[in-house]
Amino acid sequence: MTAITTTFDWDRAYRVGDHHQYWELSAPSPDLVGFLASAPVAEGAAALDLGCGSGWDTVALARAGYRATGVDISPEAIQLAKARAEAEGLEITLLTGDVRRLELPDEEFDLLVDRGCFHHLGPEDRDRYVAEATRLLRPGGLLYLRGSRQESFPFKAVDEPAIARHFPAGEFTAGPLLPFQLHTDVLKLDANAVLLRRTP
Repeated sequence: MTAITTTFDWDRAYRVGDHHQYWELSAPSPDLVGFLASAPVAEGAAALDLGCGSGWDTVALARAGYRATGVDISPEAIQLAKARAEAEGLEITLLTGDVRRLELPDEEFDLLVDRGCFHHLGPEDRDRYVAEATRLLRPGGLLYLRGSRQESFPFKAVDEPAIARHFPAGEFTAGPLLPFQLHTDVLKLDANAVLLRRTP
């Protein structure tokens, strides 16, 4: 397995608690909750949280009525997410995996969500990520993507050039790229959000 384009040792970060300092949010992301509240969930719809971390956004997906799956490259994060799902009394599938190459069925999901995974990937890894997103989404399915607005260590920007380069118009339709602040428990990050629809 090739190394993911990030400088973090994700397992160590979760093991020693660094995630609390840098990216943890001790509740589902407010922007995701608003997004989920805006559209009713069809019976049996499935959603995947890419880079789910300790699982709060996966919990939000399950609460909204999705058959929810969370995946993260860190086994330590997945253990935290499993404990969270159990504490919340929710049936959630949680898997250790690499977003560039996941052992999940083709066209399995109606919705993918990403809070801060794509912005850790360099160009080649972004292409692999998009290939997997295309494979995993049903035609017409949605990817709700959020990440850093600017190129600043350790982030790679989620901006108009990146969206145009990695999400080709023939495969995805992109909504407006909207600036907002991505909050953690201790930090705020200038970010962008975009909704991408896989071409039917």
